[in-house]
This record gives sequence, C-alpha cells and structure tokens, in this order.
Amino acid sequence: MGESCLAVKNLSKAFGSKKALDGVSFEVQSGEIMGLVGPNGAGKTTLIKLVMGLINPTSGRVSVFGKDGKTLGVQEKRRIGYIPDESFFYDFMTPQQTIEFSKRFYPEWDEEKCTEMMQRFHLPSDEPVKNLSRGMKAQLALILVLAQKPDLLLLDEPLEGLDPMRRLEFLNLVLEDFMQREGRGVLISSHYLEELERLADRVAFLQAGRLFRVVDMEQLKVEEKTIRVVFQKEPPEALLRMPGIKAVQKEGKTGYLLTIEDNFHAIYEACCNYPHFILEIYHRSLEDMFMDYSGRDQ
Repeated sequence: MGESCLAVKNLSKAFGSKKALDGVSFEVQSGEIMGLVGPNGAGKTTLIKLVMGLINPTSGRVSVFGKDGKTLGVQEKRRIGYIPDESFFYDFMTPQQTIEFSKRFYPEWDEEKCTEMMQRFHLPSDEPVKNLSRGMKAQLALILVLAQKPDLLLLDEPLEGLDPMRRLEFLNLVLEDFMQREGRGVLISSHYLEELERLADRVAFLQAGRLFRVVDMEQLKVEEKTIRVVFQKEPPEALLRMPGIKAVQKEGKTGYLLTIEDNFHAIYEACCNYPHFILEIYHRSLEDMFMDYSGRDQ
C-alpha cells in the first residue's frame, strides 16, 4: 500500500431534515481497492457524489491525492475516473461518437486501449446508445473511464445489468488493467457481494448514513467465523464473553452459535478444551456480514 489517494473525514450531508451521511471517515490507499456496501438508502451514492464534488458536504472534508477536494483543478480532476449509478450518455450518439466526444477532454487518452476494449466487449460502434442494453452501457462506461488513464476510480454500482460472465470480465479489467500501475486506487459500491469479496482489499459497511465498520478482507477470511458447538454441560460465562465474540445464539439446552469477528484461534481452542459433543466451524462471507449490519436499528 502507498499513500492515501482518497480521504474523507467526518463527512456529513443533510438534505433538509434528512441526514444522508453522518460523520463518515476512512481512507483509500494507493494500490488498494475499497468496497462500499450497504442497503439502498445507506448513503453510498451520496458519498461518491461528495467525493466527486457534485454536491457539497454539510460538514467534514474530502482530500484527493492529499489535496482538499474543494480546491481541485482541472489537472487533478482528470486523474479521477467516475462511473455513476445511472447512465450519463447522450442517447442520440453512437458509442464511437461518444468516444470521439469524450477523448477531447483527456490529453492522456489511450486510443489503443480503447479500441482493444471495444473489440473485447464486442460493442457495436455505430448503434445509437439508446438502443444498447444496460449491460452494454455499463461496458461502454468502463471503456471510457479506463481510456482516460485515471489514478483514482470511483464506481457506483457498475455491475448492474451485467451477466455473470461480463461481471467477471469487468472485474478482471479493473484488476489486471487498471491496478497494474502503481499509485492507483478504487472505491467501488456494489450489491454483488460475492464478486466484491474476491475483488476488494477492504470493505466499508454503511447503514443509515453511518459507517459501522471497515473490514480487511484477509481478516474476514482468517478471523470471521461462526462456531456451532454443543457442550456436554453448560459452559462457563467467561467462555461465552471472550473478546472477539460478536454474538451468541442459544441452541437447545447446551448448544450455541458463536459469531466471531476477531480472536478466532483463542476462542476455538477454548471451545475445544471444554467437554463437548459437537464442534463445527463455518466461514462467514461478506453477505453474512451485510445481513448483520443491514439488520441493525437505524
């Protein structure tokens, strides 16, 4: 990981009496892919629009490449690639006309990469954009953004409308093409949690405008588990209150489901050392965690 290419600090946004974002703080390091997840209305799109400078925060600040987001000039903004959650094309244009229009704004436009990706996705160059499927529009958006050669990529639900094969191809392009150059970072919001679990280095959980937790994906794989254990007799209270146990659910007379978020090996060893009939371990996925946090009271 390198230096921070994006930092948000105590970021809040209110629309009238409704607080869409409430004191959110995190950083995206250079060389990192940060996932952003949460239910509809959690504040993901608002956050990305604040980073882009499309709307102004009620309080807090955004820093991009170490510079205050409010003072970014044209050169700095050219280093940011953005795919919004809704189509931003002129429907009367064809993909080729859209490309010719867009590349005039980016001096470092990569024509070779643009052509290669058009061929890779088999996009029709002379069909009006209004006639393209949602998936084709998503592919065209990615082509335009990657051809700009940005250093920071902001992706708001970019996988919507893509079939599983195209989603995989999309993510491979981000990993293989975009992230191969040092100093780049990605912030991506998505409901496709299985794909995000494979792609992201860390994931931030938003709910009702608040940041509940930022999870390191390596920690998720190693520490985040569920232990199902049926003890021979009631275990000591201290075992069920060990640090790292997030939730305890009783099953029958002496059975328990222990949701672990940290300190897994110590908890597992403690369960092993206490007389038991059954001891099983289940890997907790990003989807499991999403259900935990989205189920919180707002």
